[in-house]
Amino acid sequence: MLAQNSHIHLIGIGGVSMSGIAKILARRGYQVSGSDLSAGKYFNLLKKEQIELFVGHKAEQIAGADLIVKTSAVAADNSELQAAQKAGIKVVKRAEILAELMKNKKTIAVAGTHGKTTTTAMLATIFKKAGLDPAIMVGGYLSEIAGNTVDGQGEYFITEADESDGSFIYFDPDLLLITNLEWDHPDYYHSLTEFKQVFKDFSAKNDKKAVILYNSDDYNLLELFAQRKKAIRFSLKQGDYLAKNISYQAQKSSFDLYYKQKYLGQFKLAVPGQYNIYNALAAISAADYAGVSFEIMQAALANFTGVGRRFEFKGTLLNGQVDLIDDYAHHPTEIRSLLKAVKAMDYQKITVVFQPHRYSRTRQFFTDFAAAFKEADQVYLTNIFSASEKNNQRVSLRELETAIAKNSQVECYYLSEFSKIAAQIKTDLEPGQIILTVGAGDITSLSDILLN
Repeated sequence: MLAQNSHIHLIGIGGVSMSGIAKILARRGYQVSGSDLSAGKYFNLLKKEQIELFVGHKAEQIAGADLIVKTSAVAADNSELQAAQKAGIKVVKRAEILAELMKNKKTIAVAGTHGKTTTTAMLATIFKKAGLDPAIMVGGYLSEIAGNTVDGQGEYFITEADESDGSFIYFDPDLLLITNLEWDHPDYYHSLTEFKQVFKDFSAKNDKKAVILYNSDDYNLLELFAQRKKAIRFSLKQGDYLAKNISYQAQKSSFDLYYKQKYLGQFKLAVPGQYNIYNALAAISAADYAGVSFEIMQAALANFTGVGRRFEFKGTLLNGQVDLIDDYAHHPTEIRSLLKAVKAMDYQKITVVFQPHRYSRTRQFFTDFAAAFKEADQVYLTNIFSASEKNNQRVSLRELETAIAKNSQVECYYLSEFSKIAAQIKTDLEPGQIILTVGAGDITSLSDILLN
């Protein structure tokens, strides 16, 4: 697929995964170009590389390309995609090119509905600390590598395995780590059964090679993998790797680690919440499988403060008396877990600004979203980030506003403009308050409006 000196053009190069792929390709000596609708954070990071970048899509921008890489978000009528098809240029999916980059490496792929990015980042941090120089692809900005990608020269490739369109089936990992399994991406999967099937197919495809490392507290995963011989379980209840004596202290936590009932040591984390206990336990289990010492794991995780847009501290308001946090949570379960962790921090007031992600997800999980904010004191709801979807679902944000207020028993206000939300919040600040900007779209920019 990748001939030496070939020209590879990426449609949607500004995405977190596509930008990482572009960076690795450029570092490996390929001629790389790419386009995206706007110049976002990861698009701008690529300006440091030998990559030709275009804002907007035009047919002439693929000139000279030998291979086209596209994401599932690229529409069939995209001018560059149509030009490539007309010219007979080979077009591949993002996961196909990523699988090619993994060849000749021991691959650890991190999959699951929730926690992939943080688990991958924790694992990458451990491997870096151990001096293993892994290749890394993570779905957020990781300060330890000053970006989202590094093409390490060691024997390991650590990557997220994105299930959103089923294309992770192209991967051929040595270790498949699955954090949890809950229905998501209803734009692509029409039921939990269909969603579970793609994980089953993925594991079956790699049955002879891959070891499955999974969360045995998750009913859906236990149902899929309880009988699998090449499997390792991590758990807070019953598994091979167990976290016991868990303690939460404000924005930190700790636990004792056991392997098959043998005490191995205490781990202290600089990130909050039960969900991060699970993420850390998953990363520790994978690192132990690879032979990393527990002392290195303990040191790496003690200093791990998170990854971009995952409980990311953005600054303070009201002379340092109000904290501003940005988080990627965009599924009802993620929102509940986030707010449960924040509730334990003893803030006097919890304000959430929520931007739903995709019309299809908002409609399918409407009832769950409505009840997800019970631990908040105040919710601002803003326009859905469509991710190129059309509102064929006929989702009404006024209806969601009313449903959140009723089912979460919380003040809820729908405002379409970030500037109006910021203005309203600033008139209502209280000492001891936390403001959470929540969602997978461009809600993160509200932090800058509030701070400036």
